[in-house]
Amino acid sequence: MFKSLLAGAAAAALLAPLPAAAEEPVMKLAGMLRCAAVYQVTSEKAPKDSEAQLTAGRHFLQYYMIMLGMAEHDPADNFDANTLKTLFEAENAIADSDALLARIDGKTDVFAADIATCAAFRNREPELFATADQTIDALARAQAATAN
Repeated sequence: MFKSLLAGAAAAALLAPLPAAAEEPVMKLAGMLRCAAVYQVTSEKAPKDSEAQLTAGRHFLQYYMIMLGMAEHDPADNFDANTLKTLFEAENAIADSDALLARIDGKTDVFAADIATCAAFRNREPELFATADQTIDALARAQAATAN
Protein backbone atom coordinates (compact mmCIF):
# COMPACT_ATOMS: atom_id res chain seq x y z
CA MET A 1 0.00 0.00 0.00
CA PHE A 2 2.81 2.44 0.87
CA LYS A 3 4.47 1.99 -2.51
CA SER A 4 1.29 2.74 -4.44
CA LEU A 5 0.58 5.77 -2.26
CA LEU A 6 4.20 6.85 -2.70
CA ALA A 7 3.86 6.70 -6.47
CA GLY A 8 0.73 8.82 -6.24
CA ALA A 9 2.46 11.15 -3.81
CA ALA A 10 5.27 11.66 -6.28
CA ALA A 11 2.81 12.69 -8.96
CA ALA A 12 0.90 14.94 -6.57
CA ALA A 13 4.08 16.61 -5.36
CA LEU A 14 4.93 17.51 -8.92
CA LEU A 15 1.46 18.84 -9.70
CA ALA A 16 0.62 20.75 -6.52
CA PRO A 17 3.61 22.25 -4.74
CA LEU A 18 3.39 22.30 -0.97
CA PRO A 19 3.83 25.54 1.00
CA ALA A 20 7.47 26.46 1.44
CA ALA A 21 8.96 25.73 4.85
CA ALA A 22 10.68 28.48 6.77
CA GLU A 23 14.12 26.82 6.92
CA GLU A 24 16.91 26.65 4.36
CA PRO A 25 15.92 23.87 1.88
CA VAL A 26 19.23 21.96 1.88
CA MET A 27 19.51 21.99 5.67
CA LYS A 28 15.92 20.90 6.05
CA LEU A 29 16.28 18.21 3.41
CA ALA A 30 19.02 16.39 5.34
CA GLY A 31 16.84 16.22 8.44
CA MET A 32 13.81 15.24 6.41
CA LEU A 33 15.73 12.40 4.80
CA ARG A 34 16.58 11.11 8.26
CA CYS A 35 12.97 11.46 9.43
CA ALA A 36 11.61 9.64 6.38
CA ALA A 37 14.15 6.84 6.81
CA VAL A 38 13.52 6.49 10.55
CA TYR A 39 9.77 6.30 10.01
CA GLN A 40 10.15 3.83 7.13
CA VAL A 41 12.35 1.52 9.20
CA THR A 42 10.05 1.90 12.22
CA SER A 43 7.07 1.02 10.04
CA GLU A 44 8.83 -2.08 8.71
CA LYS A 45 9.86 -3.25 12.19
CA ALA A 46 6.56 -2.54 14.00
CA PRO A 47 3.92 -5.26 14.38
CA LYS A 48 1.72 -5.53 11.29
CA ASP A 49 -1.36 -3.26 11.36
CA SER A 50 -0.39 -1.86 14.76
CA GLU A 51 -0.89 1.78 15.65
CA ALA A 52 2.89 2.19 15.62
CA GLN A 53 3.14 0.80 12.10
CA LEU A 54 0.27 2.92 10.78
CA THR A 55 1.57 6.11 12.40
CA ALA A 56 5.14 5.56 11.23
CA GLY A 57 3.91 4.76 7.74
CA ARG A 58 1.85 7.94 7.63
CA HIS A 59 4.76 10.08 8.81
CA PHE A 60 7.03 8.43 6.24
CA LEU A 61 4.60 9.38 3.48
CA GLN A 62 4.38 12.96 4.77
CA TYR A 63 8.13 13.46 4.81
CA TYR A 64 8.74 11.76 1.48
CA MET A 65 5.99 13.71 -0.25
CA ILE A 66 7.29 17.01 1.07
CA MET A 67 10.83 16.11 -0.02
CA LEU A 68 9.60 15.28 -3.52
CA GLY A 69 8.00 18.70 -3.71
CA MET A 70 11.26 20.27 -2.57
CA ALA A 71 13.30 18.25 -5.05
CA GLU A 72 11.22 19.43 -7.98
CA HIS A 73 10.82 23.02 -6.72
CA ASP A 74 13.83 24.63 -8.42
CA PRO A 75 14.84 23.10 -11.78
CA ALA A 76 18.09 25.09 -11.75
CA ASP A 77 19.47 23.17 -8.75
CA ASN A 78 19.72 19.88 -10.70
CA PHE A 79 18.06 18.10 -7.79
CA ASP A 80 15.28 15.83 -8.92
CA ALA A 81 13.19 12.89 -7.73
CA ASN A 82 15.81 10.36 -8.85
CA THR A 83 18.50 12.09 -6.80
CA LEU A 84 16.14 12.17 -3.84
CA LYS A 85 15.42 8.45 -4.23
CA THR A 86 19.14 7.68 -4.20
CA LEU A 87 19.73 9.83 -1.11
CA PHE A 88 16.73 8.30 0.65
CA GLU A 89 17.86 4.76 -0.08
CA ALA A 90 21.27 5.56 1.41
CA GLU A 91 19.75 7.16 4.53
CA ASN A 92 17.29 4.27 4.85
CA ALA A 93 20.18 1.78 4.80
CA ILE A 94 21.90 3.78 7.56
CA ALA A 95 18.73 3.85 9.68
CA ASP A 96 18.23 0.12 9.14
CA SER A 97 21.82 -0.51 10.25
CA ASP A 98 21.28 1.72 13.29
CA ALA A 99 18.24 -0.36 14.23
CA LEU A 100 20.14 -3.63 13.78
CA LEU A 101 23.11 -2.45 15.86
CA ALA A 102 20.76 -1.22 18.58
CA ARG A 103 19.01 -4.60 18.73
CA ILE A 104 22.38 -6.32 19.03
CA ASP A 105 23.22 -3.98 21.93
CA GLY A 106 19.83 -4.69 23.52
CA LYS A 107 18.51 -1.15 23.00
CA THR A 108 14.86 -0.65 22.12
CA ASP A 109 14.52 3.11 21.69
CA VAL A 110 17.18 3.67 19.06
CA PHE A 111 15.10 6.30 17.22
CA ALA A 112 13.66 8.15 20.23
CA ALA A 113 15.79 11.26 19.67
CA ASP A 114 15.17 11.23 15.92
CA ILE A 115 11.42 10.88 16.39
CA ALA A 116 11.38 13.74 18.90
CA THR A 117 13.28 15.94 16.44
CA CYS A 118 10.92 14.98 13.62
CA ALA A 119 7.86 15.70 15.77
CA ALA A 120 9.27 19.10 16.69
CA PHE A 121 9.74 19.89 13.01
CA ARG A 122 6.14 18.83 12.24
CA ASN A 123 4.96 21.12 15.04
CA ARG A 124 6.93 24.07 13.58
CA GLU A 125 5.49 23.51 10.10
CA PRO A 126 1.82 22.59 10.67
CA GLU A 127 0.59 24.03 7.35
CA LEU A 128 3.14 22.04 5.38
CA PHE A 129 2.18 18.77 7.05
CA ALA A 130 -1.56 19.51 6.91
CA THR A 131 -1.25 19.96 3.16
CA ALA A 132 0.69 16.70 2.89
CA ASP A 133 -2.03 14.95 4.94
CA GLN A 134 -4.77 16.29 2.69
CA THR A 135 -2.93 15.05 -0.37
CA ILE A 136 -2.31 11.62 1.19
CA ASP A 137 -6.00 11.34 2.11
CA ALA A 138 -7.09 12.35 -1.40
CA LEU A 139 -4.70 9.81 -2.94
CA ALA A 140 -5.97 7.08 -0.60
CA ARG A 141 -9.59 7.88 -1.53
CA ALA A 142 -8.75 7.84 -5.22
CA GLN A 143 -6.91 4.55 -4.85
CA ALA A 144 -9.83 3.03 -2.95
CA ALA A 145 -12.29 4.24 -5.59
CA THR A 146 -10.28 2.65 -8.42
CA ALA A 147 -9.95 -0.59 -6.44
CA ASN A 148 -13.74 -0.96 -6.19
